[in-house]
Amino acid sequence: MASTEEDWTEIIPWMSADLPAKRKPRGADASAVKGQPTMDTFVVSDSRAEEDTWEPGDTDIVMNEDESSSGCQLTVTKELSLYERTPQPAEYFTDIVVHPSGKIAIASCYKGKLRVIKLKAGHHEEDFDVVLRELNLLGLEFLPLSDDDYAIAILHLDYRERVQLLAREFSLEDLELSSSPSTILSSTAISEKLVQESDSINLRLVSIPSQQSEAEDAEEFLGGMLVVGAQKLLLYELSDVRARAKQTSKRRRLDSKKKSTDAAEFAMAEAKESEREGRVRKGLGSVDWPWSQVTAVCAADPLVPRYIIGDIFGRLALLSLMSVKETGLILIPLGEASPASSLTYLASQTIYLGSHYGDSQLLQLSPTAVSSLDTPTLPIPSDVKTISPARLGRPSASKGKARATSDEDNTKGAVVESKGSFINVIGTFKNIAPIVDAIVVDTDGSGEVRSLISRVELELIFLQRQVVTCSGGGNRGSLNVVRNGAGFEELASVPGLMDVVNVWSIRGEVDGMLDTHLLISTLEATHLLRFNDGSGDTFLTYVKDTGLSINDGLATDVPTLAFGNIPLSQKVVQVTKKGVCLLEYDTISRTYHGIGGYKHEKGEVVAADVNGSQVFLAYRDGSTRIVGLVIEDRGFTNKVIEGDRKENPFPEISAISCAPLDPAKPYSKHLVVSYWETKTIEVFTFNLNGLVFSAKTPCLPASVRSVLLYDFSAKGEDHRYYLLAGLTDGSVACFSWKDKQLGDMKIIPLGHIPVTLTACQVDDKRAVFAAGNRATVLSWEKKRLHSSPIMMRDVVAVATLNTASYRSSLVLATSTALFIGRVEELDKMHIRTISLGLDNPTKIVYERSLKAFGVGIYRTEPNRICDMNFIQSSFRLLDYTTFNTLANFNCLPEERLSAVATYSPEIDGVPKPVFCLGVFKDTFEIEPNEGRLLILSAIPPSKPERLQRSTAQKSKADPQWPWQLYLIAAADVKGCVYAISFIKDVVVATVNSSVMAFKLKKSDDSFVFELLSEWNHNYMLTSLATYDNRIVIGDQLNSVSLLEIADGKIRNVARDYGPRWPVAVEAADKDTILAANVSIPRRKFLILSTGPVNSESSKNVGMEASHTFFTASGRIGVIVDVAEPTLSLHLTALQRNLAGVVSGVGGESHARFRAPKSNKGRSDADSAAFGFIDGDFVEQFLAFLGSKDDVEKIMAGQSDPEKLAIPVEEIQAVLENLQSFH
Repeated sequence: MASTEEDWTEIIPWMSADLPAKRKPRGADASAVKGQPTMDTFVVSDSRAEEDTWEPGDTDIVMNEDESSSGCQLTVTKELSLYERTPQPAEYFTDIVVHPSGKIAIASCYKGKLRVIKLKAGHHEEDFDVVLRELNLLGLEFLPLSDDDYAIAILHLDYRERVQLLAREFSLEDLELSSSPSTILSSTAISEKLVQESDSINLRLVSIPSQQSEAEDAEEFLGGMLVVGAQKLLLYELSDVRARAKQTSKRRRLDSKKKSTDAAEFAMAEAKESEREGRVRKGLGSVDWPWSQVTAVCAADPLVPRYIIGDIFGRLALLSLMSVKETGLILIPLGEASPASSLTYLASQTIYLGSHYGDSQLLQLSPTAVSSLDTPTLPIPSDVKTISPARLGRPSASKGKARATSDEDNTKGAVVESKGSFINVIGTFKNIAPIVDAIVVDTDGSGEVRSLISRVELELIFLQRQVVTCSGGGNRGSLNVVRNGAGFEELASVPGLMDVVNVWSIRGEVDGMLDTHLLISTLEATHLLRFNDGSGDTFLTYVKDTGLSINDGLATDVPTLAFGNIPLSQKVVQVTKKGVCLLEYDTISRTYHGIGGYKHEKGEVVAADVNGSQVFLAYRDGSTRIVGLVIEDRGFTNKVIEGDRKENPFPEISAISCAPLDPAKPYSKHLVVSYWETKTIEVFTFNLNGLVFSAKTPCLPASVRSVLLYDFSAKGEDHRYYLLAGLTDGSVACFSWKDKQLGDMKIIPLGHIPVTLTACQVDDKRAVFAAGNRATVLSWEKKRLHSSPIMMRDVVAVATLNTASYRSSLVLATSTALFIGRVEELDKMHIRTISLGLDNPTKIVYERSLKAFGVGIYRTEPNRICDMNFIQSSFRLLDYTTFNTLANFNCLPEERLSAVATYSPEIDGVPKPVFCLGVFKDTFEIEPNEGRLLILSAIPPSKPERLQRSTAQKSKADPQWPWQLYLIAAADVKGCVYAISFIKDVVVATVNSSVMAFKLKKSDDSFVFELLSEWNHNYMLTSLATYDNRIVIGDQLNSVSLLEIADGKIRNVARDYGPRWPVAVEAADKDTILAANVSIPRRKFLILSTGPVNSESSKNVGMEASHTFFTASGRIGVIVDVAEPTLSLHLTALQRNLAGVVSGVGGESHARFRAPKSNKGRSDADSAAFGFIDGDFVEQFLAFLGSKDDVEKIMAGQSDPEKLAIPVEEIQAVLENLQSFH
C-alpha cells in the first residue's frame, strides 16, 4: 500500500524549512515544532502542550537564517538527538529555553535531568547533561542577569504537591547546577487558593528584564520572574545585594544546626526548613486574571515591558509593567481572536498568533477601539475589581513590605474595564486541526458513506467526494468541508431568469475586446440583454427591440441553437431551427439588422455550431444532412455539403462541433458529429469534395449532448488533443486524439443531467468547463488530463465573458438564474468553514435519506481558572448544503456524548432512518460506570410523526427548529459507549471493556432495546468496525480482535496478543484489517491478516484509493492499494534507491525514519517498515526527471541486485497515476 498526506496546519509563511515529520501532541499545540531565535540562529524543538508527553527519538535542530533576494531560508547546521532509553520522560514540561545572548539553550525531556547546549556564533559547540533535583518540573526560564551570569528559575511540584518557585545558578566551568537554591530569587510557594492541582500543569514563567524608573526618587526594578496561569498574575523581583546576604546568612545558620548532634536542635532545624519551603512570600505585585487557562505569552515590544497574554478561548489581554514599582501590574483587555497556542511579536504592533484550535492569524494592535465600540472588550467576572481607563495614571496607595497572607487582595495591580475591540485581523492562515472526527461523503448520492473512527480515521474514498471534519476548540469550534478542485469567485448574479438552456456573450465594437450584450436562449424564445457599465455600477438591461423593424434584427420568437461573433467586425451569426442569419450591429441605433442568411427549402436545423468564419448545420428532412457554410462579407457561401448519403446515410445527429484546434485561426479543419441512436461520435476533415472520415468512437454509455475537439497545450508546447463528449447521463467521456487515432475512453461522472462543454481559460491555461449536476474544469495538469471540481450545481450553460466590470470571467446559467464569476486555482484544496463558536463538534454522520448531517456537540462555557467547567452535550441535525440547524437534542446535564451512528432498521416492514447515540455519565471517575444507548428519530416539518416515542422518557418538541428529534428508545449500560456500528439490524457497541449487541424491537406502542449478547474479554475498547457478520475491535491497552455474531451470540474468531496499542481499526476487505498505532497515531499503521489472501486479488492490476485517514494534527492522507504484486515490489525498490539520493534532515535515512517505533523509541533491532510505501516520498522521483545523472543513480542503486528492472517511463506513468489520487 502507498500513502500520501496533506497537512493543513499553518506556520509563518515568510520562512520555511524542510523538517522531518514530528508527532503532534495529544493536547492543544499550534504545531509540532517550536522556534527560539538566538540572533541569526533558530533552535527548533518539540513544544510543550496540554497533556503532552515526551516521545523518544525527538530532536533539537539548530538552524541558521540566511537572507537572500528570494527570501529567508533556514539551513540545518546540527541535529542533536535527545533520546535516551532508560530515563523516565518528563511528565509536565517538555520544552527548550534559550538564553537571550544566544550562547546557551536548555532542553527538558526527562525527569531529574536537563540537556545543556552551548552555542558559539550560532553553531553547536558542545552539549552535556546536568542533574535537576526538582523532578516534577512545571516551568523553566533564565533569570534576567548579565550575559556572563547564568541562573534559571524553576517552577515545580514538590513531594507534598505544592507549587514551588526557586532559582538555581548554573556554572559552565563545573558543568552543573548549584546544589542549593540561589538567593538571586527568593524561593516561595504559590498559594493553593490561586492554583489548583489540575491547573498547575498550565503554569508558565516569563523573564522580566530590569528597568530604570523615570522618577528620580523611585526605586529601580531589578528584574524578576512573572508567573502566569494561576488566578492571579504574580511578579517576583530579584533580590538585591542586602537581601541575598541576609538569605545566605540564614541558610548558613540553618545548615549549621542541621549538622548538630543534638537531636532536638536537629529536629527544630528540619521543622524550620520545612516551614520555609511552604512559605508563601509576598511578590512585588499581582493582578487578577479574569479569564481561562493561559496558553501563550509574548513580549509586545522589545523596548517597553508590555506582554500579550492569550487564553484557551481566544481572549487576549495586554499586561503593562511600565513603572511597575509605582503603578503595579496593569491588565488591559484587547479583544477576542483564535485560541493562541503561540504568540510572536513581529514589528509595528503586529502579532502573529499561531493556533492549533482555529485559524492562525496576523493581528495588529490598535491604540483605540476599532470595532464593537458599545460592548465590553472582554467579559470580566463581577468579583474581579476593575478600574476605568481614566484612572490608569494614578499611583498605587499601598506601600511597605510585609509577608503575604493567603487572603491578600490585589497588590499593586489593576484590571482595566474598557469597551470595544483593539484587535485588527490583517491576515488569516487556514487550519482544520484538531480533527476530532471526520466523514467522507457524497451528498449527491453517488456512493455509500460509512461512519469513521476518532483520532486516526480510516474510510473508503470515492471520486468527487468531499471530506467534512469536526475541528477546532475553545471559541473556534467548526465544521470544515474539504475538497480538491477549482475555486469559483462569484462576482454577480441575476435571479429570476427561468428555463435558460444556452447563453452567449456578444462583442459590440469592430476591434474591441469587451462584451456588450448577452444572448439568452430558453426552450421557447431568445432574449437579448445589454450591459451598462458607465455609471460605475453594472446593470443588465432587457433589449425589447433588437432591430429597426419587427422583421429585422435578431430572431427572438424561437430558441437559438448556435451563435457567434465574427472577428474584426460587428457582425454576428445566429442559428435557429429555421436557418442561419448574418447580422450587423449599428452602434448609433444600438440594434441589429440582417445582411444575409441561409435557409433550407425543407426540414429544420437540429444541431449547429459557429466559429469565426464557418457555420455547420445538421438538417433533418426525412434524412439527416450536413451543410457547411463559409461566412463572407454580406452572406454565406456553401463550400462543403454532404448529401443524403444514400449508401450510408447519417443517423440522427445529436450534436456538432467545428471549434478550431488553433485558437489563433478563425476556421477549423475538423468537424465532430455525434448521433442519438448509435451513441457514437465521428471525426471528419473536409476538402472541396466534402467530408472525409477520420475516426469513430465506440458506443458510449449514453447519448451525446455536446462535443468538443480541443487542444489543451499552452503556446509553444506539444499538442495535447482530446475529444470530449458531454453525455445525457451526466458524465463526460474523454478520448486522447493523436495521429487521427482515438485513445482509450475515460469517464468523469458529474451527476445525472446532460453535460455541456465550453472552452475557456483559467490562470492563462487552456481549459474546458463541463457543467451538469456538478461542474468541473478540465485542464492539463501534472502531465495528464486533470478534472478540477467546482462547487456549482445544476449549471445548464456556460459562456466566456469580458466586460469593463467583469474581466476574463464566465457567465453560468441555471434553470432559475445567471451567475457571473471567475474560476481560480484549478488544482487546490478548498476548505469551507462553518463556524460554531463555543459549540465544539466531536462526532459526525451523514444520513442520505434525510439529506442531513448528524453532529455531536460539546459546549464548554468560558470560566475562570480554578472555577468549575460547565459542559453541555447535544446532538444537532444540520442541512447538508447550508449547514443550518434543523433540530437539536440536549443530553442530560451530567451526560457526555461519546458516539454517534446512523442506520435504517425495518419498522413495520419499512426501513426508517434513525440516529444511534452513545453517552456516558460524567461522575469524575477514572473509568465511567454509567451510560446509555439512545435511538433518535428525525421528523421533517412536512411529515407526521411515524415512530412512537419511548414511554420511559419523552423528548419535548422544540418549536425553535423546523425539524424535531424524538427519543424513541434507550438502554442503560455500565460504562462509556466508545463506538457504535451495525450488522444488518443489530446494533454493536463497545462499552468500556465489553462488546454488546442490541436489537431494536417494538413493544406495544413503543420501542425497546433487546440485549442479544455481550463479550467481555478486553480492557479498553475504543474503536470498532464491522463487515458481514464479523466485528473488528481495537483495545487501546492491548491489540486487535476479530469477533463473529452467530445465532445472536458473539464468539471469538482471532486475536492478536502483541501490545499493538491501536487507536483506530477498519476492515480493509474480508481478509485484511487496517489499524493505526497509538505510538505515532498520524504515521504508523499496523496491517493484520485475518486469513489467507484471496488468490483473485493478485490478478487486479493497477492502483486503487481504498481509504483515507485523519489525525488530530490536521493531517489528511490517502491509502492507495497497489493490487499488482510486481508493481508493489518495483515501488518498494524505487523507495529504497531513492533514499540513497534523498536524505532527511540531519542525515537520517528514510528507512530509519519510517521504521516502526514503540513508546520506548527505536532500537537497532527494530525492523524496517514493510507492506507500506511512502507515497509522498516516491513521488519525489518526478522532480529528478530533468537530471539525467540523478535518474541513472536512482535506477542503478548501490549494487547490481538493487538495479531497477522497470523502465523510467513506466515509473513516471505509475507515479503520475498515484498523484491523481490526492
